[in-house]
Amino acid sequence: MFSKGASITIQPIRLLYTIEKEETGLYPNGLLQAGVGAPSRQFRKAVQRNRVKRLLREGYRLEKPNFIESCPLPNKKLNLFFLYVDLKVLTQKEIQSTIKLVLQKLTDKLNAV
Repeated sequence: MFSKGASITIQPIRLLYTIEKEETGLYPNGLLQAGVGAPSRQFRKAVQRNRVKRLLREGYRLEKPNFIESCPLPNKKLNLFFLYVDLKVLTQKEIQSTIKLVLQKLTDKLNAV
């Protein structure tokens, strides 16, 4: 995903994504997979990394229903990876609003194609 995927960055979150077509018909409604990460270079302590990842997961969980409604994925597999790239940890509301913006940008790109 890191080498051949595309990315969208809105500080402090970078979204890496890949889209794969499923011709076998295994996923008629589409498949959506997501992951989160926080670099150990910026967050030396595991406690800090785990907090950032927990905030990212929660922000994505809250925004996922809106994303699925606005972006249908018939016979496609969409892989998402949210990477926190800032040194300062923001609040849950700020992270969630940034995730919302990133997912809206991704929706616009997917609907344009």
